[in-house]
Amino acid sequence: MGPTKVIVKGSGLYDAMTGKLIKEGLPTLQAIREYAARHYVVLPEVDNAGKPWEFDGQPVYCLRGSRYESLEDRRLPLARCPDCGGMGVRIEEETVESDCIRCTRCGHEFDARLEMMES
Repeated sequence: MGPTKVIVKGSGLYDAMTGKLIKEGLPTLQAIREYAARHYVVLPEVDNAGKPWEFDGQPVYCLRGSRYESLEDRRLPLARCPDCGGMGVRIEEETVESDCIRCTRCGHEFDARLEMMES
């Protein structure tokens, strides 16, 4: 059992599964992030512009730094775009030997393993 997956509505945090209010009165994004860092909750992933990631119409959560999950705890084969921070989805191409990933926001194509080795 992992941390509670939450969604942000206005200045409050709500349990993403039940919709139950967890904490209200968090006026800024910084206050929301600080609350999440001190408590056992995980915020949905967002790109560099602050737009949330969605996979099959549901928010995406990042656990342990690189493991992406759906609301139902299903592992998702996603990666963060190095350009815009958007959601990268694996492309199935027969001519490419490595794992090619395309960002859903900006269309940038990259190889997640190559990006990790270069950084």
